[in-house]
Amino acid sequence: MRIAVLGMGRMGRAVAGRLLAGGHEVTVWNRSPGKADDLAGQGAADRSGQPASGAVGGAEVVITSLSDDAAVRAVVLDAGVAGALARTAGGGRAAILVDMSTVLPTTSRQLARAVGEQGFVASPILAAPAGVENGEALYLIAGPAEPRRALTPVFATLSGRRVELGEDPGTALVVKLLSNALLLSGIAVLSEVVATARAAGLDDDFLRQFLGSSPLVAPALRNRLDNMISGRHAGWFTTALGAKDARLAEDVALGHGLRPPLIAAVRQRYQEAAAEGWADEDLTAVIELMRRPHGSAASGPARHEA
Repeated sequence: MRIAVLGMGRMGRAVAGRLLAGGHEVTVWNRSPGKADDLAGQGAADRSGQPASGAVGGAEVVITSLSDDAAVRAVVLDAGVAGALARTAGGGRAAILVDMSTVLPTTSRQLARAVGEQGFVASPILAAPAGVENGEALYLIAGPAEPRRALTPVFATLSGRRVELGEDPGTALVVKLLSNALLLSGIAVLSEVVATARAAGLDDDFLRQFLGSSPLVAPALRNRLDNMISGRHAGWFTTALGAKDARLAEDVALGHGLRPPLIAAVRQRYQEAAAEGWADEDLTAVIELMRRPHGSAASGPARHEA
């Protein structure tokens, strides 16, 4: 299929690369040029730096993978992509917009209204970019049945793992945000356990073996255990993104008349880590808040030596 992927962050590049390797005709776009040079070298048409509305010309499917609600609205609504979709695929058939960004359910529903519900599907991803690249990512899919059926070749290329969540696109975002809330809270608590265990004199090798094999530590947390212990926080899911996603999960609860004090505390913790110098480092950098002297400010990434 002819597919345009808008947003060349780590996840957007992984999606575009997977589709390109699967034989689809892929156009890529980013607000600033230079982030998709590797994909252009593999055969993608790179329209970065040009108006987003022009990058979707001729596409049957347009995928957005952007950082937050404001970025999604800016590209789809303000930059004219929504209006351009109606005239992209030709033959009287509009292109389908698939938003894979992590946004509020209300934003997803707003996009559906803007492009026409029969032309919109929400599909946030539960995986790291590496999971997208190797075809192991889980795609949460929600939207009207007709466009979901039309997207079968796209999702068949991306992964064999999909969860269909009905016609309301907002449902996919609820599931994504609550899943992320579990991950974020788990990492925050595990970081406090690791920091306290080390302060109490427990050996690092023991912690790796004991916590790494404990049924109380979920697999998604074990993947980050060594980074917590070592103090190396390379990764793609940054503390700034973690704070954003925790805030969105909190907003979902508040929107339904619930007050989630633990999610609010987790959100505050990642906000604090981002503000104190680890905004661009992996979620595991939240442990550095425990390593600083009590009552003092941390000095950012330079404190990462374990």
